[in-house]
Amino acid sequence: MSSHSEVMHCYETIRRVAEQMLASASSAQWGELPAQEAQYSDCVARLQLIEPHNSLDQEQTARKYYLLTRINAMHVQIHDMVMPQLAVLSAALKSMEQQQSLQKAYGQSEEAWL
Repeated sequence: MSSHSEVMHCYETIRRVAEQMLASASSAQWGELPAQEAQYSDCVARLQLIEPHNSLDQEQTARKYYLLTRINAMHVQIHDMVMPQLAVLSAALKSMEQQQSLQKAYGQSEEAWL
């Protein structure tokens, strides 16, 4: 595979993984996202290594910008779905911490009453 096609292959893979991430977020399959995000990050890291040393022709450059536009749009959608879930998780963790704190402070007293 030539380096030019490897660069474009990375962009295509990032788009495909972003589509998978969007589908997972849309169907609330939150457990799928970490592995998908890892694959996405691996492709981005690879692209950062190879792209600076390669130039794309006009057609590839046009395709690259099309893909970047699509990837960015999906990123926004994924973000908009994930952030409320993170807020729910954060609130649940805070509640658990408060319960543990209360149990630590008053737990022994409750046992004495029993």
